[in-house]
Amino acid sequence: MFEHTVPASWFPRCAIFDCDGVLLDSETAWNRVQRELFNRWNIPFSDDLEEQLTGLSAHQVAETLARLSYTGDPNNTQEYAQHQHNTLTELARIEADIINAGVDLVPGAQEFLSYLGEHMPVAVASNSTAGILDTKMHTYGYAPLVRTWVSCDDVPHGKPAPDIYREAARRLGFAGPDALSIEDSPAGAQAARDAGTKVLIYVPHGDFAAVPRGFGHFDTFTDPQLWRTARDWVARLEDSAVKASTTLMAES
Repeated sequence: MFEHTVPASWFPRCAIFDCDGVLLDSETAWNRVQRELFNRWNIPFSDDLEEQLTGLSAHQVAETLARLSYTGDPNNTQEYAQHQHNTLTELARIEADIINAGVDLVPGAQEFLSYLGEHMPVAVASNSTAGILDTKMHTYGYAPLVRTWVSCDDVPHGKPAPDIYREAARRLGFAGPDALSIEDSPAGAQAARDAGTKVLIYVPHGDFAAVPRGFGHFDTFTDPQLWRTARDWVARLEDSAVKASTTLMAES
């Protein structure tokens, strides 16, 4: 089911997709690994904590895990920094193992992204580290379909800060309000909203009662209404380009 509140007069000039949970079905596996890792450190991993961490960068997850698991001298900043570094290294290794073991593509996501990419510049904006995101983009066939991708290493702050989306729009030659974005997590939705994009929330299990705030939501990339809306946006984008070209020729 696709519903949206995007203004009728608006259409995107570029599109920005989250990666995990939107393009790749890796969010569930990553959350399971987080739970196992917290349990390894004897830290209770409640449903509330899982919800808080969903969509955050590996750096942010590592900071939380390091803070909760550190048993050394609280005044020894060097020792704590090393503990935090070791935690991040372990998380990065585990995430790489997940990606290398293979994850599924979200059904219909690659086709939808590819369609938009034929008509407007497209980017991926992910809280993954640079190396992991590069691997995902090349391994799963997304690299040739987009203009650029932005990781949490490319900006001062990862999601839920808006930096990643602002940088992605900038690389595409536009500002946030010109962009359509696709997200699935509360942290990602906040980042996309605060960057000014029109964010649609992918809700694969149809739990619309708990959907993050955005400009619409859908439960499958194959929804006919989603595609009709996308085709309408593309038609208006192309019509706008023709009018702009005609005006420019007339003025010259």
